[in-house]
Amino acid sequence: MDSRTATISSLLFMREQENDALTSIKEKPEVHIWTQALPLRENQLQSAFAMDSDTLTLEERERIAKISKTSKLKACCWMISRLFLRSVLAHYTQLYARDILFEYGDAGKPYLEGGPQFSLSHTNGLCVLAVTSSNCELGIDVEWIRPLLREQAVIQRFLTEEEQDYVREARCSEYDSSCLLWEVLTGKEAWIKAAGQSICGQWRNLNTVQALRNHEQLLERAGQHYVLQPLNLGNDYSASLCIKGAARPCIRRMNITDDMQIYRQIGK
Repeated sequence: MDSRTATISSLLFMREQENDALTSIKEKPEVHIWTQALPLRENQLQSAFAMDSDTLTLEERERIAKISKTSKLKACCWMISRLFLRSVLAHYTQLYARDILFEYGDAGKPYLEGGPQFSLSHTNGLCVLAVTSSNCELGIDVEWIRPLLREQAVIQRFLTEEEQDYVREARCSEYDSSCLLWEVLTGKEAWIKAAGQSICGQWRNLNTVQALRNHEQLLERAGQHYVLQPLNLGNDYSASLCIKGAARPCIRRMNITDDMQIYRQIGK
């Protein structure tokens, strides 16, 4: 049994036994971070589309078909991300991947009745999934670091005054201000997801400077506390995790990155 399988088995055993170890996890949330590579070019799509899509619902297949009309690459990445999500959640729920039933919140955020809580994000070449054993809402966001054609316009539109000053300070030093900007943006998006997307569109009202500048990580809004922290997923990516509550989570990397190995057991 590899370490990933052992971790999942241990979590399921603790859930069944309702022992002290599970209580400890609930007091200090444990978040599992899963990653999956995505195709970068259309010449990689043939093998990807050959995967068994019977695991997906009719609505999911219709969405893939709709996306495919404008971009086969994006459609394939969406399909892989959904299969990846179903396969990982099947480990925690002890259901078949095809039997996972998603519910949707008012803002369209998917969730599972009875848990576990999860958040999914994908970007150029990478999909990342955060799963927690606690009942705390969480959000994750990953972005491929790239130059922004209208970087200054993005800064003025989405960043608070303090965040703008923070990025400007980086420009005056040797720190890569572009990487810092992406860290601010992923932090905001992860925060929005953790809040159930109820604050979507309020980018200028979300100030992440306290967490980024002072490494305090704890944020507060409307009487609710959130813990925000960056994730290291490689030099080409910026990623942030946000979880509701005042307890800093214990993060465990699950590291599923080898092409599409995870799909060998989908639907079986």
